[in-house]
Amino acid sequence: MSLDPVAVGARGEAGLGGDGLGGGKLVLAFAGQGHQWAGMGRDLLRAEAVFRAAVERCDAAIAPHTGWSVVDRLTRDDAWPSMRRTDVLQPTLFTVQVALAALWRSWGVAPDAVVGQSMGEVAAAHIAGALTLEDAATVQCRRSALLQRISGRGTMAVVELPAAEAAALIADTGGKAVVAGYGSPTTTVLAGDHDSLDAVLARLAATDVHARRIPDTAPSHSPYVDELRDDLRTALSGVRPRRAAVPMYSTVTLRRIEGPELTAAYWFDNLREPVRLAPAVRQLSCAGHGVFLEISAHPVLTEPVRQCLEHAGHGGLALPSMRRNAELDAMRASRAALRALGRASAARARRVELTPYQAAVLPALFAACGGERPAGASSIAGRA
Repeated sequence: MSLDPVAVGARGEAGLGGDGLGGGKLVLAFAGQGHQWAGMGRDLLRAEAVFRAAVERCDAAIAPHTGWSVVDRLTRDDAWPSMRRTDVLQPTLFTVQVALAALWRSWGVAPDAVVGQSMGEVAAAHIAGALTLEDAATVQCRRSALLQRISGRGTMAVVELPAAEAAALIADTGGKAVVAGYGSPTTTVLAGDHDSLDAVLARLAATDVHARRIPDTAPSHSPYVDELRDDLRTALSGVRPRRAAVPMYSTVTLRRIEGPELTAAYWFDNLREPVRLAPAVRQLSCAGHGVFLEISAHPVLTEPVRQCLEHAGHGGLALPSMRRNAELDAMRASRAALRALGRASAARARRVELTPYQAAVLPALFAACGGERPAGASSIAGRA
């Protein structure tokens, strides 16, 4: 699988140039559910002490809520079947995201802003400084435990259709299927009961429109969540948000988060309202952010972000963190691209070969930084 970054020029053409990176301002984009895979994080746990230490800190914050160990879930083969449960999967994905952000920070990657998709907003809020690790773990664990209550009643799916067409497609379901997220100008997330979504996906398959279920999901961002409102607000009543140190852009309200508003009421809305990722990416791009680094175990936002930037006529670069069965190589390749932009510190002695595409795009990356190579970039193609 290619490890190439996804780049789009100022008018949507492949490549970068001029002001195509929006001044180089960097966004950490935290994915929602759906990027999990068996064995995720194991190579990083073995190879990167910073990643492992962050996982262990999350483990200590999560265990009082769950009674089980995240480290065990990540490292034991016999623990993977339990990941089908929302109340196990989401705290584990949260841990991976917090640990990835810590590793990137140790590599000199400091975000100018953060954004989160669905449950990804919890980790984003913590990295922004608006939630302590303990409060973020409380939100993630207690909310996913309540979400497990409705997990058998429906599911979610991604369809390659604009939102208006997707809404028309489900209009005859009588509200049993709804638009749950605006992923990109050509990608929409649906939520609903199993029978209704099965029928919708069958119709799409007959017309060769790509669609896929999001694995192991409850029908979030839909009316099925309404019954959890009172219990969720009670469960999270002790959460004490604080002012964010890093700008956070909400995919719920499409406002910049100050921090104190991230109370129990916000976290219910985050679960109930549709995820407005596409307009949030447009806001960020219009505010001068041109580099989006996805924080996930496998890229699920990189392509939607590219589509959003292209549709808006803005240049930019979208990079993954981990990839399925290639997490170390993916991290090193993205680190090399960020270092070319002067957004990551120099690597140690370990070396990595860039793909032909990455080698070809580096001159344009340097040009986007002002026409000169950042200090120490002469050996970037061979560094981790």
